[in-house]
Amino acid sequence: MTEKELYDRTNARKLSGAYLFEGAEELTKQQAVDRVTALLDPGFLDLNLKRGKEPDVNAVLDAAHAVPVFDALCVTIFTEFDDAALFEALQKRNALDTLFSSTDAVILFVRRGTAKETDLVRLFREKGRHVSFEPFSEDRAREMCMRLCARRRVRLDRPEAYQLVDMVGTDAYRLHNEISKLCDYVGDGGAVTAAVLKTVVTPSVEYEVFPMLNALLAGNKKTAMRMLTEAVKDGQENPLRVAAFLEGRLKQMLIAKELMEDKRPRPEIIKTLGGNPKAAEMTLKNAQKFPLDRLKNAVAAFARINADMKSGTLNETDALILAIYRSF
Repeated sequence: MTEKELYDRTNARKLSGAYLFEGAEELTKQQAVDRVTALLDPGFLDLNLKRGKEPDVNAVLDAAHAVPVFDALCVTIFTEFDDAALFEALQKRNALDTLFSSTDAVILFVRRGTAKETDLVRLFREKGRHVSFEPFSEDRAREMCMRLCARRRVRLDRPEAYQLVDMVGTDAYRLHNEISKLCDYVGDGGAVTAAVLKTVVTPSVEYEVFPMLNALLAGNKKTAMRMLTEAVKDGQENPLRVAAFLEGRLKQMLIAKELMEDKRPRPEIIKTLGGNPKAAEMTLKNAQKFPLDRLKNAVAAFARINADMKSGTLNETDALILAIYRSF
């Protein structure tokens, strides 16, 4: 089931039985949960809306057999559930179909992040009750930003929308927060300009550090160190945030390199790396430039930053610089 199909079914009040929500885009996932709970009569919400963590099979079956009170529908939301344990217990009690048989009770299994392929996930997919909330594409993120600004009667033209998504990324939560800041700053009837973006928006670490990383990967250590020194000196970046970002990139490159060494197909490597496919392609390209042992040593160098700091011999900036010289 796609997000649109879920919304259409919700708007038509044709929801019943169990659904599984998963995927990397947390904001749209939460909005979907909110849409479902909005179907309930606010006056009897306490009677008809239940939430539970780590449910056992009895809690799940109770939710499936629940009867709404003074309303046409009741909703139960489960999180942090054990796929294997639930599937096995339901199967033993011949109750797999019971999840989907109710006409006036809705059960939402909501997982944070992306679900692994399990028997429970396959069951929901076969029943047409599995909804994956995928990360926004850059185009979808830009359109969302322009639409949100228009609702606030603030003008965000396409070039500025491109720049905003470049600065922040495509995470919907972060974009919503930045749009709120921008609209408050320019006011009703105002316009978001490049200068306003520079003043108001908190850029992602990727936006700030990618140019430095590209310089390092190109072998231009002098330029990269100048960029790092300026950013830290001006307070634009925290050394530990930069270190965490670089360590994460190097770990991804190491994973890609190990898969390449194992002769894994390129599409499989891209899928394993996850996240933005374009970023995964770049990670794979960069991994090809380095021997496996060098990448292992680089990851180890960044992992030693905390130890170097705790020893008292280096501050966070010096520990980061040392890790860079050990790695590149």
